[in-house]
This record gives sequence, structure tokens and C-alpha cells, in this order.
Amino acid sequence: MVSDGNRLIAGRYQLLRELGRGGMGVVWEGRDTLLNRQVAIKEVLLPDGLSPGDQERQLLRTAREARTAAKLNHPSVVAIYDVVEEGGRPWIVMELVSHPSVEQVVLTTGALPVREAANLGRQVLSALRAAHEAGILHRDVKPSNILLADDGRAVLMDFGIATVEGDASLTSTGMVTGSPSFLAPERVRAETAGPESDLWSLGATLYACMVGRSPFERGDPMATLNALLTEEPDYRRIPPIMHPILKGLLQKEPRDRVGAEEADRLLGVIVAAKPASADLDSPREKKREGPGRALVAVVAAVVLVITGGAVAYFRMASPAEGAPRASTQPAAATSPLTPTAEPSATLSPSPTPTPSVSRIVPAVRAWKSRDGWSIMRPTGWRGARAEAVTEWTRRDGNAHVGVESIYSSTDIDQLVRDSEAAFQDNAQNVVNRARRTVRHQGTRAVEWEFSWTAGEAGAAPWARPGVRYHEVLRAVAIGDTSYLLSWTVTEPQWQRNRTLMRQVINSFTVGA
Repeated sequence: MVSDGNRLIAGRYQLLRELGRGGMGVVWEGRDTLLNRQVAIKEVLLPDGLSPGDQERQLLRTAREARTAAKLNHPSVVAIYDVVEEGGRPWIVMELVSHPSVEQVVLTTGALPVREAANLGRQVLSALRAAHEAGILHRDVKPSNILLADDGRAVLMDFGIATVEGDASLTSTGMVTGSPSFLAPERVRAETAGPESDLWSLGATLYACMVGRSPFERGDPMATLNALLTEEPDYRRIPPIMHPILKGLLQKEPRDRVGAEEADRLLGVIVAAKPASADLDSPREKKREGPGRALVAVVAAVVLVITGGAVAYFRMASPAEGAPRASTQPAAATSPLTPTAEPSATLSPSPTPTPSVSRIVPAVRAWKSRDGWSIMRPTGWRGARAEAVTEWTRRDGNAHVGVESIYSSTDIDQLVRDSEAAFQDNAQNVVNRARRTVRHQGTRAVEWEFSWTAGEAGAAPWARPGVRYHEVLRAVAIGDTSYLLSWTVTEPQWQRNRTLMRQVINSFTVGA
């Protein structure tokens, strides 16, 4: 038996090196010795314990896969060249496309810019439309099955569980195949699945391009399937310009989803949008560079001080309404470092002086969120609240504190890296001062201290262009929710506000 490095399949296809391995098989880089060209060879692994009859059915199914995919002649579909049998299992010979998958791109360089994601979506949609017109369903559209070239070309691969419409031979077992977090609800419910199911999976894939995961991924297959059937996607981290296409594709009932033609129109609107549009802001609008970019944090909203929209200032409500209450007493406007006192009454010159009356105004006051967390927020600062963000800004505009809740995300190291990437793309002259691991009320937290200058675009509403700020950003995970706590003040005021900063950040508590 020769080594895999020299092994010939069907006396023709030479295995060179393993490219990837998954539950359904191994993909090799190979060479067609007859035509002298590089190819990809998929070794289909049959499950252990299959009866001879089941093995025969699997071989027939694999041959059907090859014939199915070979019907398609589209620039965004990996070409199938041949299918052979060797060693009792099938091997599929296909076009070698030397590009990373979308999943790999997002994992290593961060979420796709909006227009790039929309362009990718149009290409995959075009491939699906060609397949659907040929009566073929892909049934496993997901980021790991889409290859992405540097020039933006997207290629859909792995029709390994594809079926021809009307062919019941591949679904008679009742098995649900495909990746759980990208499955359409009707497939989970074992209902009839048509082209609309592929469109749902495309919607979940586009969402993952923005956030780094399916909108229904919960870490456990059963929890994921339950979320897919009963929950709606969280669009808070998705740029608004993407909402129409995602909401159109991710309708739970197939009849309610947008069709391929309308989906292409919606994606075309995004691709044609002006680059200056605020909805197109993304941490990776600039050329991707370096590994370790965000899985989440695809828009500047991941960092509170970069958030440019969707936060409306509100009037201070009573504690019963759960909103911050503005102090009715004067508070220090520029340096709320220590408790301040109102001016004392003038002493009487009489022999029996009247004692002065001082009323101390505390530097901070307790505030509890309707979501169950609480913080000692600075007294007299103006509050603003959005769906996942709560923030306060000092009345002179020179200081800011914010809390962002990030649900179902507990990788706090990644959150800090995501935040840094967002600042590098949206702020000016970002200088790292320290990154450290700290304890937050007994829980591990990651803290990043840095300075930055607000630019004309991408800055938060309270940040003034050209002003230099100093900030501490702390990420902490409690339960199934992560929190980003930020304290920002103008650089000249940093030192005299450090004590108050620590008092506020350290006071953050969940469920107390």
C-alpha cells in the first residue's frame, strides 16, 4: 500500500495533500495524471456498521450527487469532473478552487463589509437560481460551503446532500440533513422543502457574514433547532440597510419569504449604495489585514463610543419607570471626582451665629436596568437608552459612560479584540495604553485602556470631532450575556477622574 502522498485513485487521480476534513468526508488536493491538471478530490467516508445494502445506496447517492452538480454550468458553482469508486467508497473529482471559505474569512479577518456581503449574496443567489431552474436544491447553504476569492468572487460548493425536486429516493429515510443552525424551519418540521428553503439558508448565511454566526446558533443542536422554530433573529448588531433583505429571507413560513427576484433586487440596492452611507459602516470597510478580527462586532456599535445612531436621548423618568433620574441638585460639571456641596448660607454677625446648612450631593446614584443589571451612574449626567445600549454623558459633553449587553456571546477576549478593530477603523490616532485581565466582582474580565481622537465620521453623537479622548473598556461575561462597560473622558481630564471611573465601572452588577 503506497502512502497517500503517492496514492492513485482509479489509476488516474493522484492524492497530494489533505485540504480539509469533516463529518461527511475528506477533501484532498490532487492531480489528474491523464489531463495533467490540478483537481480537488472528495473522499466520501461511509459511516461504520453500514450493511452492504446501505453501502450500495450510499454509492448510488454519491453518484447522483455528482450527476446533479455536473448539470450546473455556473461561475459560482464548483465544477464536478468525475465520480469513481475506490476501496469500497466513492470519490468525487472536482474543480480545485484555492480560496478560503467565507467561514474562514470571517473567523480570521472579521465580518464582511456590508456591500461585500451583499455582493457575495447576489453571486450565491445567482448560483441557486440556476440550480433551482434545473430542479436542483442545494439544502446545505452555509458559510463553510462558500469559497471567497480576494477579488470578491464567491463559489458555492458541496452539493453533497443536494436533491432533484420530485426525487423521493434520497429523503425516504426521514433523516434531516444539513447544518442545524442554517436549516429552514420547514425542513426541521419535516415538511415539503422547496427553493424557499435554500433562500432561508442564504439569509442565515448573510447574517453570519455580519455577526460571525447563524442568528439561531445556541451552542447545542437541540437548543439551536428550538430557537430556529420559535425565536426571531436579533438584528441589533446588523446595519439597518441589511434589515430588509434579512427579514425578507428569514420568514419562518416559506410563503412569506421574498422570492429570488426580489431578493436580488434588495441585494442590488445595497451593492449600489454610496460608500459614504452611514448604514454601510463596518470595521472592515478598509482592506482586511491581519488575523484575529471579530466574529461579532461588524459595525461600530460594538463599541459604545463609536455608536453613531439608533440611540435616542430620553427625558429622565422616575425610578418606577426604570430610567435614570436627574439630580435636582447642582453637581460638578467638569470634575465630578468627589461629593460636592451647595454654597453654605452666609453666617450671621450676631453673637449667636446660625450654623451653615450644607446638603451633600453624591457623585453617583444607583440605577437599575429593566434587564436586571445595575450600576452607580454619575449624578446629573444625561442618559440615553437603546435596545441593547444604555449610556450617560456629562452635561459639558467631556465625559461618557456606557453599558452594552451582548446576548449569547461569552468570548470576552474576542469582544475586546473586536472593539479594538472597530476603533482602528472608525477613530483617529488610536493609541493602546494597556490590556489587562482584571477581576470584576469575582469574575474574570478583560480591560483595554487606550486614547483616541474623534473624527468627522463614525464618532458617537456626544464625541466632538478633533477632541482627544482617554477610555477604559471592560468586557465581562455573566451567565449567557456579555457586557461591554466603557468610561471615556477628554485626555486632559483623565487623571482627576480616575477615582470616579473606578467607582462607576466596579459598581456594575447583574442580578443584585
